[in-house]
Amino acid sequence: MTNMLACPSCRLDKTESIVHRGSYILRCAACGETIVTTSFMAMLDSEHECSAFVDPGSGKQPPPETFVARGLLRQIATTISAAASDGTLIRLISEAKD
Repeated sequence: MTNMLACPSCRLDKTESIVHRGSYILRCAACGETIVTTSFMAMLDSEHECSAFVDPGSGKQPPPETFVARGLLRQIATTISAAASDGTLIRLISEAKD
């Protein structure tokens, strides 16, 4: 969940993490292009601390009322999966560690 990949379309390296049904997607925050996709199951043991929100669209900040869950990804994965199971896009935002 870092910004390590450049977008093949616009070449910017700002990414957003999205969960859609059972997929984990890195997309470009500037143009919305999908950069990498894998199974969300591949991410379930992650120790990353994050917040999950209903996705407002590429490059937009999610409003507080769209909050889904917060914590270690492995601890909130079930909640995220349930929220994404109907096709709703869920945005994962990494939390800074102290």
